[in-house]
Amino acid sequence: METKTFWSSSEWCEYLTRNSPDSDHLLTWAGDVRISHSERQAIFKSLQSFQLGESSEGSHLYRCAEKYAKATGDVQYQEAIKLFIREEQRHAQYLARFMKFAQIPLARRLFIDSVFRKLRRLAGLECSISVLIIAEIIAKIFYRALRNATASDFLHAICDRVLRDEQMHIQFQAERMAILRKSKNRIVLASTNAIHRILFAGTVLVVWMKCEKALRAGGYSFFPFFRDCWKELNCATRLMECRRYEGLQEVRAISETLENSIEPSSGLKPDRNRWL
Repeated sequence: METKTFWSSSEWCEYLTRNSPDSDHLLTWAGDVRISHSERQAIFKSLQSFQLGESSEGSHLYRCAEKYAKATGDVQYQEAIKLFIREEQRHAQYLARFMKFAQIPLARRLFIDSVFRKLRRLAGLECSISVLIIAEIIAKIFYRALRNATASDFLHAICDRVLRDEQMHIQFQAERMAILRKSKNRIVLASTNAIHRILFAGTVLVVWMKCEKALRAGGYSFFPFFRDCWKELNCATRLMECRRYEGLQEVRAISETLENSIEPSSGLKPDRNRWL
Protein backbone atom coordinates (compact mmCIF):
# COMPACT_ATOMS: atom_id res chain seq x y z
CA MET A 1 0.00 0.00 0.00
CA GLU A 2 1.28 3.45 -0.92
CA THR A 3 2.01 5.54 2.15
CA LYS A 4 1.57 9.28 2.52
CA THR A 5 3.26 11.74 4.80
CA PHE A 6 0.97 12.98 7.52
CA TRP A 7 0.77 16.72 8.03
CA SER A 8 0.80 18.05 11.58
CA SER A 9 -1.73 20.68 12.62
CA SER A 10 0.95 23.37 12.46
CA GLU A 11 1.70 22.42 8.85
CA TRP A 12 -2.00 22.64 7.98
CA CYS A 13 -2.10 26.07 9.64
CA GLU A 14 0.81 27.14 7.47
CA TYR A 15 -0.85 25.87 4.31
CA LEU A 16 -4.25 27.43 5.08
CA THR A 17 -2.61 30.73 5.94
CA ARG A 18 -0.64 30.76 2.70
CA ASN A 19 -3.79 29.86 0.79
CA SER A 20 -5.57 33.01 2.04
CA PRO A 21 -4.21 35.84 -0.11
CA ASP A 22 -4.48 39.36 1.26
CA SER A 23 -5.75 40.56 -2.09
CA ASP A 24 -8.28 38.20 -3.68
CA HIS A 25 -9.36 39.21 -7.19
CA LEU A 26 -12.46 37.01 -6.94
CA LEU A 27 -13.76 39.24 -4.14
CA THR A 28 -13.22 42.39 -6.19
CA TRP A 29 -14.32 41.08 -9.58
CA ALA A 30 -16.05 43.71 -11.66
CA GLY A 31 -15.89 42.03 -15.06
CA ASP A 32 -18.54 40.63 -17.34
CA VAL A 33 -20.58 37.84 -15.74
CA ARG A 34 -21.89 36.61 -19.12
CA ILE A 35 -24.85 34.50 -18.08
CA SER A 36 -27.92 33.89 -20.20
CA HIS A 37 -31.48 33.69 -18.96
CA SER A 38 -31.58 29.91 -19.45
CA GLU A 39 -28.26 29.45 -17.63
CA ARG A 40 -29.49 31.61 -14.77
CA GLN A 41 -32.66 29.56 -14.46
CA ALA A 42 -30.67 26.33 -14.41
CA ILE A 43 -28.31 27.32 -11.58
CA PHE A 44 -30.57 29.67 -9.59
CA LYS A 45 -31.70 27.40 -6.73
CA SER A 46 -28.50 25.35 -6.59
CA LEU A 47 -26.35 28.45 -6.14
CA GLN A 48 -28.61 29.63 -3.33
CA SER A 49 -28.20 26.27 -1.55
CA PHE A 50 -24.44 26.04 -1.86
CA GLN A 51 -23.82 29.70 -1.06
CA LEU A 52 -25.82 29.36 2.14
CA GLY A 53 -24.05 26.13 3.05
CA GLU A 54 -20.59 27.63 2.54
CA SER A 55 -21.47 30.62 4.72
CA SER A 56 -21.85 28.62 7.94
CA GLU A 57 -20.18 30.13 11.01
CA GLY A 58 -18.96 26.65 12.01
CA SER A 59 -19.47 27.38 15.71
CA HIS A 60 -20.20 23.76 16.67
CA LEU A 61 -17.20 22.45 14.73
CA TYR A 62 -14.97 25.07 16.35
CA ARG A 63 -16.18 24.12 19.84
CA CYS A 64 -15.49 20.45 19.10
CA ALA A 65 -12.00 21.37 17.87
CA GLU A 66 -11.42 23.46 20.99
CA LYS A 67 -12.44 20.56 23.22
CA TYR A 68 -10.22 18.18 21.25
CA ALA A 69 -7.26 20.57 21.43
CA LYS A 70 -7.57 20.85 25.21
CA ALA A 71 -7.88 17.09 25.65
CA THR A 72 -4.97 16.18 23.39
CA GLY A 73 -2.61 19.12 23.67
CA ASP A 74 -2.81 19.64 19.90
CA VAL A 75 -3.50 23.35 20.25
CA GLN A 76 -2.68 24.10 16.62
CA TYR A 77 -5.60 21.96 15.43
CA GLN A 78 -8.04 24.52 16.83
CA GLU A 79 -6.34 27.23 14.79
CA ALA A 80 -6.36 25.01 11.69
CA ILE A 81 -10.12 24.55 12.01
CA LYS A 82 -10.54 28.30 12.40
CA LEU A 83 -8.63 28.88 9.16
CA PHE A 84 -10.59 26.12 7.43
CA ILE A 85 -13.92 27.71 8.41
CA ARG A 86 -12.65 31.07 7.17
CA GLU A 87 -11.78 29.50 3.81
CA GLU A 88 -15.26 27.99 3.49
CA GLN A 89 -16.79 31.38 4.26
CA ARG A 90 -14.63 32.92 1.55
CA HIS A 91 -16.21 30.49 -0.92
CA ALA A 92 -19.59 31.85 0.14
CA GLN A 93 -18.34 35.37 -0.53
CA TYR A 94 -17.24 34.38 -4.04
CA LEU A 95 -20.66 32.97 -4.82
CA ALA A 96 -22.43 35.93 -3.24
CA ARG A 97 -20.51 38.36 -5.44
CA PHE A 98 -21.36 36.38 -8.57
CA MET A 99 -25.01 36.13 -7.52
CA LYS A 100 -25.16 39.88 -7.03
CA PHE A 101 -24.00 40.49 -10.62
CA ALA A 102 -26.25 37.72 -11.93
CA GLN A 103 -29.24 39.14 -10.00
CA ILE A 104 -29.75 35.96 -8.00
CA PRO A 105 -30.95 36.76 -4.47
CA LEU A 106 -29.27 35.17 -1.46
CA ALA A 107 -31.29 32.61 0.49
CA ARG A 108 -31.78 33.02 4.21
CA ARG A 109 -32.85 29.47 5.01
CA LEU A 110 -33.14 26.27 2.99
CA PHE A 111 -34.15 22.75 3.95
CA ILE A 112 -31.01 20.98 2.76
CA ASP A 113 -28.74 23.43 4.59
CA SER A 114 -30.75 22.97 7.79
CA VAL A 115 -30.35 19.18 7.53
CA PHE A 116 -26.56 19.43 7.19
CA ARG A 117 -26.30 21.81 10.14
CA LYS A 118 -28.41 19.54 12.36
CA LEU A 119 -26.39 16.47 11.39
CA ARG A 120 -23.14 18.23 12.28
CA ARG A 121 -24.52 19.00 15.73
CA LEU A 122 -25.54 15.43 16.56
CA ALA A 123 -22.30 14.46 18.28
CA GLY A 124 -18.67 15.38 18.66
CA LEU A 125 -15.74 16.00 16.39
CA GLU A 126 -15.77 12.69 14.50
CA CYS A 127 -19.44 12.99 13.56
CA SER A 128 -18.97 16.61 12.49
CA ILE A 129 -16.01 15.70 10.29
CA SER A 130 -17.93 12.76 8.78
CA VAL A 131 -20.72 15.08 7.69
CA LEU A 132 -18.20 17.61 6.43
CA ILE A 133 -16.49 15.00 4.28
CA ILE A 134 -19.84 14.09 2.72
CA ALA A 135 -20.50 17.75 1.93
CA GLU A 136 -17.00 18.33 0.53
CA ILE A 137 -17.15 15.28 -1.75
CA ILE A 138 -20.54 16.16 -3.20
CA ALA A 139 -19.41 19.77 -3.58
CA LYS A 140 -16.50 18.62 -5.76
CA ILE A 141 -18.87 16.98 -8.24
CA PHE A 142 -21.33 19.87 -8.07
CA TYR A 143 -18.69 22.50 -8.85
CA ARG A 144 -17.45 20.42 -11.77
CA ALA A 145 -20.97 20.52 -13.18
CA LEU A 146 -21.47 24.18 -12.31
CA ARG A 147 -18.33 25.12 -14.22
CA ASN A 148 -19.79 23.54 -17.36
CA ALA A 149 -23.28 24.95 -16.87
CA THR A 150 -22.52 28.52 -17.99
CA ALA A 151 -20.11 30.48 -20.19
CA SER A 152 -19.24 32.91 -17.39
CA ASP A 153 -15.48 33.40 -16.95
CA PHE A 154 -16.14 34.68 -13.44
CA LEU A 155 -18.04 31.53 -12.45
CA HIS A 156 -15.35 29.38 -14.09
CA ALA A 157 -12.69 31.10 -11.97
CA ILE A 158 -14.76 30.59 -8.82
CA CYS A 159 -15.28 26.89 -9.55
CA ASP A 160 -11.59 26.35 -10.29
CA ARG A 161 -10.59 27.97 -7.01
CA VAL A 162 -13.20 26.15 -4.93
CA LEU A 163 -12.36 22.78 -6.50
CA ARG A 164 -8.69 23.26 -5.64
CA ASP A 165 -9.57 24.18 -2.07
CA GLU A 166 -12.06 21.33 -1.61
CA GLN A 167 -9.43 18.80 -2.73
CA MET A 168 -7.21 19.93 0.12
CA HIS A 169 -10.11 20.13 2.58
CA ILE A 170 -10.90 16.45 2.03
CA GLN A 171 -7.26 15.57 2.71
CA PHE A 172 -7.29 17.71 5.85
CA GLN A 173 -10.45 16.12 7.23
CA ALA A 174 -9.47 12.58 6.19
CA GLU A 175 -6.14 12.80 8.01
CA ARG A 176 -7.89 13.85 11.20
CA MET A 177 -10.38 11.00 10.83
CA ALA A 178 -7.44 8.60 10.55
CA ILE A 179 -6.23 9.90 13.92
CA LEU A 180 -9.65 9.71 15.56
CA ARG A 181 -10.24 6.17 14.32
CA LYS A 182 -6.71 4.93 15.04
CA SER A 183 -7.61 2.99 18.19
CA LYS A 184 -10.93 1.51 16.96
CA ASN A 185 -11.25 -2.18 16.19
CA ARG A 186 -12.25 -3.52 12.78
CA ILE A 187 -15.86 -4.28 13.71
CA VAL A 188 -16.50 -0.75 14.95
CA LEU A 189 -14.78 0.71 11.89
CA ALA A 190 -16.80 -1.47 9.52
CA SER A 191 -20.04 -0.42 11.20
CA THR A 192 -19.04 3.24 11.15
CA ASN A 193 -18.13 3.10 7.46
CA ALA A 194 -21.41 1.38 6.62
CA ILE A 195 -23.43 4.08 8.38
CA HIS A 196 -21.34 6.75 6.68
CA ARG A 197 -22.05 5.24 3.25
CA ILE A 198 -25.79 5.01 3.92
CA LEU A 199 -25.87 8.65 5.00
CA PHE A 200 -23.77 9.58 1.97
CA ALA A 201 -26.10 7.79 -0.48
CA GLY A 202 -29.13 9.52 1.03
CA THR A 203 -27.43 12.90 0.83
CA VAL A 204 -26.46 12.39 -2.82
CA LEU A 205 -30.10 11.63 -3.59
CA VAL A 206 -31.31 14.77 -1.79
CA VAL A 207 -28.74 16.97 -3.55
CA TRP A 208 -29.78 15.53 -6.91
CA MET A 209 -33.42 16.33 -6.20
CA LYS A 210 -32.56 19.91 -5.22
CA CYS A 211 -29.87 20.61 -7.83
CA GLU A 212 -30.99 18.53 -10.80
CA LYS A 213 -31.29 21.46 -13.21
CA ALA A 214 -27.77 22.71 -12.56
CA LEU A 215 -26.28 19.22 -12.65
CA ARG A 216 -28.00 18.40 -15.95
CA ALA A 217 -26.89 21.74 -17.38
CA GLY A 218 -23.35 20.75 -16.42
CA GLY A 219 -23.59 17.41 -18.22
CA TYR A 220 -24.67 15.07 -15.43
CA SER A 221 -27.61 12.69 -15.41
CA PHE A 222 -28.38 10.92 -12.13
CA PHE A 223 -26.32 7.73 -12.48
CA PRO A 224 -23.08 9.42 -13.64
CA PHE A 225 -23.53 11.92 -10.78
CA PHE A 226 -24.00 9.15 -8.23
CA ARG A 227 -21.11 7.14 -9.73
CA ASP A 228 -18.66 10.05 -9.55
CA CYS A 229 -19.72 10.90 -6.00
CA TRP A 230 -19.24 7.27 -4.98
CA LYS A 231 -15.78 7.13 -6.54
CA GLU A 232 -14.77 10.21 -4.55
CA LEU A 233 -16.15 8.60 -1.39
CA ASN A 234 -14.05 5.49 -2.00
CA CYS A 235 -10.94 7.66 -2.36
CA ALA A 236 -11.76 9.58 0.82
CA THR A 237 -12.40 6.35 2.74
CA ARG A 238 -8.96 5.07 1.79
CA LEU A 239 -7.47 8.36 2.97
CA MET A 240 -9.10 7.81 6.37
CA GLU A 241 -7.11 4.60 6.94
CA CYS A 242 -4.39 5.29 9.49
CA ARG A 243 -2.06 2.64 8.02
CA ARG A 244 -1.66 4.77 4.88
CA TYR A 245 0.35 7.44 6.68
CA GLU A 246 4.00 7.51 7.61
CA GLY A 247 4.49 8.71 11.16
CA LEU A 248 0.82 8.51 12.09
CA GLN A 249 1.66 6.00 14.82
CA GLU A 250 3.35 8.93 16.56
CA VAL A 251 0.11 10.91 16.62
CA ARG A 252 -2.17 10.24 19.53
CA ALA A 253 -5.89 9.71 19.01
CA ILE A 254 -8.16 11.54 21.43
CA SER A 255 -8.59 8.45 23.60
CA GLU A 256 -4.86 8.09 24.29
CA THR A 257 -3.09 9.78 27.19
CA LEU A 258 -1.33 13.08 26.70
CA GLU A 259 1.94 11.92 28.22
CA ASN A 260 2.31 9.22 25.54
CA SER A 261 1.76 11.57 22.64
CA ILE A 262 4.53 12.57 20.23
CA GLU A 263 3.90 15.16 17.57
CA PRO A 264 4.99 13.97 14.11
CA SER A 265 7.93 15.69 12.51
CA SER A 266 7.76 15.01 8.79
CA GLY A 267 9.70 18.07 7.70
CA LEU A 268 7.20 18.51 4.87
CA LYS A 269 6.36 22.10 4.12
CA PRO A 270 2.77 22.68 2.98
CA ASP A 271 2.35 23.67 -0.63
CA ARG A 272 -0.88 25.11 -2.01
CA ASN A 273 -0.39 23.00 -5.14
CA ARG A 274 -0.28 19.68 -3.24
CA TRP A 275 -2.84 17.19 -4.56
CA LEU A 276 -4.23 13.93 -3.23
